Amino acid sequence: MAKKTPKKNTSVEKTEVAVEEKKVAQPVVQKAAVNVDSKTDKAKKKPDNKKQAQKKDSEKKPNIFKRMGKGLKGIFSELKKVTWLKGKDVAKNTAVVLTVVVLFFVVLFIIDYVLAGLLGLVVDGKWTTVFI
Repeated sequence: MAKKTPKKNTSVEKTEVAVEEKKVAQPVVQKAAVNVDSKTDKAKKKPDNKKQAQKKDSEKKPNIFKRMGKGLKGIFSELKKVTWLKGKDVAKNTAVVLTVVVLFFVVLFIIDYVLAGLLGLVVDGKWTTVFI
């Protein structure tokens, strides 16, 4: 692997000189005597007439019961779009799930029984049963 020689950092000096030159070359910007945006800022902060105040009041959320009713209507409309399985398919899927659950229960019970018995052999010197 070849050794890398460090580069001389002359870019810092060049940028400092360039920054000093830019400071001198920039023209002076004059500010306007009157701020034109000040009137529009005040109008945005406070409503000038009653119509704007009433408009803001009408934009408030409806009460909780109206919102809940709207949500329930949305739920029921979505449930109408769902395609439901037939009863036979549901029964088959339920049987598969119950079979798998029972098989896992049996396998885990056997593993637990064997490990508990082995622990009893190590600790007491005799096989420990779960049911006694």
